[in-house]
Amino acid sequence: DEAVVMDMEAGLEHLGRGTAISMDRLVVVVEPGRRSIETAHQIRKLAGDLGMTKLSFVGNKIRADKDREFLLKEMSDFDFIGFMPYRNEIIEADLNGRPPFEKDSEGLEIVKDMLKKLEN
Repeated sequence: DEAVVMDMEAGLEHLGRGTAISMDRLVVVVEPGRRSIETAHQIRKLAGDLGMTKLSFVGNKIRADKDREFLLKEMSDFDFIGFMPYRNEIIEADLNGRPPFEKDSEGLEIVKDMLKKLEN
C-alpha cells in the first residue's frame, strides 16, 4: 500500500473547491482555541456533505493536560488519533531549516502512534 500526504493550507477552501474530495482520509489538525474548533466543526460538516466519511483529528500545540481536555470536551464526538505537544524545539528546528523531530524524539514516537491508528 502507498499513501500520499498533502499538507494543505488551513481552512475550508480545499473542500469548497473539491480538491480534497478524492482523498481516502482527511486528517484535520486542530489547536486548543475556539476559532480552530469552529473551523474543525465546519470542515467535518462540509466533508460529510461531500460524502467524505473518513476523518481523523490531531490536537496540536498542546501545552498542558487542560488543552487536551478542552479539545476532548468541545469535540467529544470527533475521532482524535493523537495530540502533539507544543515544543519550542520544533519552532527552532523550523527556523533553522532542520527536521522537526530527531531520530529518537518523543514527537516522532507520537507521529508513529498516529500513523498506526490510521492504518487500522
